[in-house]
Amino acid sequence: MVFWDYMPMQTGTFNSLGGDYEEGTKASLLSAIARNAEELTSGKGWPDGVNDLLETLGRATGVSRVWIFQTVSVTPTHITQNYTFEWAAAPEYAQLGMSMFNMFTNAIDQNEYRELIRSRQRGEWQKTMTRDLEPGYLLDSQTIQNIKSMLTIPIMVDEEWWGTLGFDDCEREYDWDDVEIALLRTAAYLISNAVLRDRLSAKRKQFQILRGITDSAAWSYDFRTGQVWLAAELIHTVPMPVENLNLSLRGGLRHIHPEDRRPLLRAVRAYMDGDKEVFRYDVRLFTDCGDQRWVELIGNLSRGRSGRPEQFAGIAVDIRARKQEEERLRVEAVTDPLTGVLNRRVFWRELQSRLDRSIGYREPLALLILDIDRFKTLNDTHGHVAGDGVLRQFAARCMKAVRAGDVVARLGGDEFVILLPGERCPSARVVAERILKSVAEEPFTVDGRDFQVTASIGLCVHDGSPVAPARILDAADAALYRAKRGGRNRLAEADDCPVG
Repeated sequence: MVFWDYMPMQTGTFNSLGGDYEEGTKASLLSAIARNAEELTSGKGWPDGVNDLLETLGRATGVSRVWIFQTVSVTPTHITQNYTFEWAAAPEYAQLGMSMFNMFTNAIDQNEYRELIRSRQRGEWQKTMTRDLEPGYLLDSQTIQNIKSMLTIPIMVDEEWWGTLGFDDCEREYDWDDVEIALLRTAAYLISNAVLRDRLSAKRKQFQILRGITDSAAWSYDFRTGQVWLAAELIHTVPMPVENLNLSLRGGLRHIHPEDRRPLLRAVRAYMDGDKEVFRYDVRLFTDCGDQRWVELIGNLSRGRSGRPEQFAGIAVDIRARKQEEERLRVEAVTDPLTGVLNRRVFWRELQSRLDRSIGYREPLALLILDIDRFKTLNDTHGHVAGDGVLRQFAARCMKAVRAGDVVARLGGDEFVILLPGERCPSARVVAERILKSVAEEPFTVDGRDFQVTASIGLCVHDGSPVAPARILDAADAALYRAKRGGRNRLAEADDCPVG
């Protein structure tokens, strides 16, 4: 059975509805609003759709002029407005473009004008018939414009008076009834929605530009609902069918590295209690694939009229490149650029720190000072490339011979030093012998050439007594000198542990 056989159906476009309603009737007014609603919300929008709406409303109501004043600023003493939109039934009614209405400022020095502004700020409508007005500002204004009757409805955007929708009749003394005012209030809502959509569109364009430049994504937290909103690309590495995600606070925190969660929450609380305009904090995020990425959270806090926080929102900027550069600079600041072990400056800091602990806990601290035998000859004969290659490999063999908590540093040239916290003489001697063996038994290969190398080591073991760092190093250096004089490729120990 075919449905159409017993149920006739008619179809048509919404724009064609109500075109034959009598002008000035409520049906024609409602039809006019309905026809333009789709244009404002999904069609032409702002500003073209607004012009069409004013024309449709003007023809449906039979007034002389429909206009919109945009509120630019309001102070206790002055108001600045701009005549942004107008439809006029005939050229003689047109006022758009007149200098008196182009970004004009009026003093708020008369009570009736002050009350009119306050009424519009409260979102209230106003209607007047010129013949009923008392002498004053409003009577003068409407008389100059040849207005016999007028209706104004405030356009409220985000609970603020954005502007005014006005209907001027220069031919009739028309008394608007409640139903008509309610219907025209709906038109003001449509304009308000168009303003919001235009703002949102502008913000989207701005953010698209910002995201392209900074590789960022948006996020927000709503204090009223406890929901976290974020752009899907922030945590999804593959395209998603949805642009945005809504998560609970706990769900959002799960995507943050465990070590960063509590510090982040503490930083947010400090920001909320402080006076900084912008919040900035670096965190590590986990993507849906488990990958880790560094982002900088940048945002600000929005509070309601009561002062209570309502929304915390901003962007998350990908800073992986910056973090890599920071790590590179950090490593460069503490390491020897040729060998990758700690540099001389950091060694002295480490020696002081380890020595303080040794003295405080009466623990032993062993210090080895090493250099490569006849390195200058090797370097002069075979060149700096060969010499640098040997130094790099020598440092690597030293690192391989010690524990994770031990310290290996390059003092300069071919001279290296090793700190062995908690090691007494026998165990420190084992480490030194291990290094000597690894150096002597396996040649150093640089650019396909083998170099047979040996090393000499001086050892000093501190017993936890108070002593200056330089004295321990001097004692180990003296032992190294004895190892050199004794034939090289050997270990020599300091005679006594220096004290004081």
